[in-house]
Amino acid sequence: MKRVMIGGMRHESNMFNPVYTDLNAFKLRRILYGREIVNERRNTNTETGGFIDILDKSGIEMVPSICGQAMPAGSVAENAFVEFLSVMLDTLDCNTVDGILLSLHGAMVGTEHDDGEGYILQRIRDKVGVEIPISVTLDFHATLTPLMIETADFLTVYRTYPHMDMADRGREAASVLIRIMNGDIKPVMAFSKQPMLIGPPHNVLPHDYPMKHVMDRAREIERDVPGIIAACPAQGFMQQDVPHAGTGVVVTADNDLKIAQKYADELGDMMFSYRKKYIVDLPNPEETIKLAMNSGNPPVAIADSGDNIGGGTPGDGTALLHEILKQGVDSAFVPLWDPDAAQEAAKVGVGAQITLEVGGKSDSLYGPPVKITGIVRTITDGVFLNREGKGYWAGVKDNMGLSVRIDVGKITVVLNSISTSPNNLMHANAIGVYPEDYRMSVCKGGLAFREAYKPPAANSYIQSDTPGYSSSNLNNFTYKKIKRPMFPLDEI
Repeated sequence: MKRVMIGGMRHESNMFNPVYTDLNAFKLRRILYGREIVNERRNTNTETGGFIDILDKSGIEMVPSICGQAMPAGSVAENAFVEFLSVMLDTLDCNTVDGILLSLHGAMVGTEHDDGEGYILQRIRDKVGVEIPISVTLDFHATLTPLMIETADFLTVYRTYPHMDMADRGREAASVLIRIMNGDIKPVMAFSKQPMLIGPPHNVLPHDYPMKHVMDRAREIERDVPGIIAACPAQGFMQQDVPHAGTGVVVTADNDLKIAQKYADELGDMMFSYRKKYIVDLPNPEETIKLAMNSGNPPVAIADSGDNIGGGTPGDGTALLHEILKQGVDSAFVPLWDPDAAQEAAKVGVGAQITLEVGGKSDSLYGPPVKITGIVRTITDGVFLNREGKGYWAGVKDNMGLSVRIDVGKITVVLNSISTSPNNLMHANAIGVYPEDYRMSVCKGGLAFREAYKPPAANSYIQSDTPGYSSSNLNNFTYKKIKRPMFPLDEI
């Protein structure tokens, strides 16, 4: 019986966030060891859930190692790499395997490694040699690098954004690995890079023009060109100052590097040709709330683009809350990361009135705090289950930490102790908040939350140009390592 090691380490690293992501940040989201991976990820919409599905059906023995992810934030500290790699390498020392499946992100930067995934893959390749195939899943916002291409046998990238095909990509990676192990294919990968930084909140959704044209062509190449195994555009991650920053494409063919390179270049050129179509002009917070108040199609979901938790920000930005109160909005839902205020509110208990300052404490970019007076309605431990049909990570337990709902009239403020993306509607429902009951909801995200905030939770969307580490105005950041010229920083 063949044996396959499964594991993963996932992080989207925002290098302009000064708070490093250490091992404790991964523990906060829970690190799974050994059989915990199989027990807790089977039948979930995750990459490892997809691995398990295919390996179960194929009768291949799983050798689970370690799997975990931290909420996007600053660069990953070395102690996290040490923990994950030590467990993976120990697993390989103690077990003979025929293949390796890894769930990685592709945009992980370490305090000591510009290319986190390349570093992990190189260490594992050095351990197992060239004969053991390694198959990897990557996020759509992966920053592709030569080292990833050199050290893996197969890379597949999400096709969707919001990312709803995680398990599908896991199934694809596992299926291709099995074909490699059986000697049915000899994959070779070619990639292209473009001098372009794009991402949310730009016009980059794969189902909208112009990215849809690129994705449709990629699917056409996979379907119609003999020998092509996968064709994967990747948007990269804008808030990274690394030598290989920018968009990219990886194309895998069966033992034909020439044809793989041909189509990688074609897709890369196509993606770059639309560069000026991705840029959008966003309203400032004041304009945003006016637009939401006057919308003829409520409820409105507002993207707090500069405080996109999924893009590596803290989640305590108050720019939109300031405007909601200033403009006398009749009803709104605003989540904030503020563990100190959550503790303070929890102490007074449900039903009590409290006055306190919330948000705006992590950095001057995200302040000042807002003074509110309201009634404590709900206190929870923040543990909830992401549900099917409500967005990301269906079947996976999540944790917002101690969370408190405070109603300021018809303005609901929810204080979380652990930064939590709004990418599954259970982040609100779990504390008794139903966004369809409000005129507007502030979403601490770029575009990913739209899979959660569908009708009736939201009927329309506004992206707001708020300040923060995930701002789409890249002139707010200082880049030193990226290759120049680079669009849109430079006119190309």
